[in-house]
Amino acid sequence: MDKKKFLTLLDRYLKGVTTEEEEKLLLNYFNSFQNSELDGWPIELGDPQELKEKMLGRISQNIESKASHKNKLKLIRSNRFLKYAASIAILFGVLYVYFNEKESSLPAISDVETSNSIMLKLDNGNVDVISENDQKKITDSKGNVVGFQTGNTIAYEPKTTLTKELVYNELTVPLGKKFDLVLSDGTMVKLNAGSTIKYPIQFIEGASREVEVWGEAYFDVTKDENHPFLVNANNIQIKVLGTKFNVSSYPEDEDIHTVLVEGSVQLFNTDSEHAENSFVITPSQKASWDKELGEMTIKEVDTNIYTSWINGRIIFKNIPFKNIRKKLERRYNVTITNNNESLDEKFYNASFDIETIHQVMEAFRENYNIDYTITDNQIIIN
Repeated sequence: MDKKKFLTLLDRYLKGVTTEEEEKLLLNYFNSFQNSELDGWPIELGDPQELKEKMLGRISQNIESKASHKNKLKLIRSNRFLKYAASIAILFGVLYVYFNEKESSLPAISDVETSNSIMLKLDNGNVDVISENDQKKITDSKGNVVGFQTGNTIAYEPKTTLTKELVYNELTVPLGKKFDLVLSDGTMVKLNAGSTIKYPIQFIEGASREVEVWGEAYFDVTKDENHPFLVNANNIQIKVLGTKFNVSSYPEDEDIHTVLVEGSVQLFNTDSEHAENSFVITPSQKASWDKELGEMTIKEVDTNIYTSWINGRIIFKNIPFKNIRKKLERRYNVTITNNNESLDEKFYNASFDIETIHQVMEAFRENYNIDYTITDNQIIIN
């Protein structure tokens, strides 16, 4: 937990709106105190160990109370809150000053580490950091359980009540990672590195099932003729009834492409004023929308090349090196600087699965005589 999140949780704690999980986070945070990290502790806070014990006891008491006396919690908490509000408010103020003046305080997650985490934005705007080893409930802003996380998959509960208003979650997967999602209708989504999907936690009866994607995702859509499934990817909308397809819409790429594995999809340019300006593709076809020219092209392809990432493979078949660089950067969370401009326009063939980025670059060096250096996650090609 970084200091900003600690202060946010502490503020919520003072207002009496923290969940059991949030109070456990505070408990774990105080448990992480080390004597060596208490040098320079402000006098206003008093003895650090005594403070730690008081707050640990307070937080632990609440957690235990919630576990055994959930029905009595509201009454007990209101009395205790009034009793301790003034002193804890002062503590909060001193902590705020302390954390903002002293950069190297307690163990914290850096901004870099946070940017490398899977993030789930909830309907109330709160953001949860998702660990791929977690097993936990996913709740809405009212505390209702709407889904469950099991490892690298979040699955939302099937629709049990008539929903009248769409409530959205947003899942973001950083570079170097992948994550799976099961929507409330059973549609399975695999999200590739550097991608985001926005989706309703439940779909509305009688309306289309609509999601939005930035980056790359593979869909296995549950068939429902009465509720078409729509995927919005920048300027393109993909309409399906039940099918398997891959869509890639990274903002830095020159085009948006959809590869159909099974079924049938119809694509629309959302900027077009003419509804008839649509395209239908069949299995083993790829539709590519050129962002600059505003044109759609359709051709036959080997779908395995475009869906291999699902199984941890990456295949390059007659692809320019400038595109290979982008895919390697996303896959391995590295930055590749190419000082050999002519290299970008050359086409290459290669495939990798369990190789590290060092092994990948070495393979390019041996097979294509590419000169490079690697320092941490920075690759420079000369």
